[in-house]
Amino acid sequence: MPDVSYPSTYECSGCTDGLTVTREDARGLYPDPDSPNAPEVVLQERGWFKGPNGELYCPDCGKSAGR
Repeated sequence: MPDVSYPSTYECSGCTDGLTVTREDARGLYPDPDSPNAPEVVLQERGWFKGPNGELYCPDCGKSAGR
């Protein structure tokens, strides 16, 4: 049974941007798309990052924060 359900939707903590990660996205960047790490790899590849308290930021908000 998969550990991740797709599509997975994420929202930026700093603005209204969102990102949807599909199984195909994860499969293209990670060997096991059902691993909980797979969506994280897609987010990082697309420029998203997690803040110190687990907040998630899009690339634009990350740039504003100096990341």
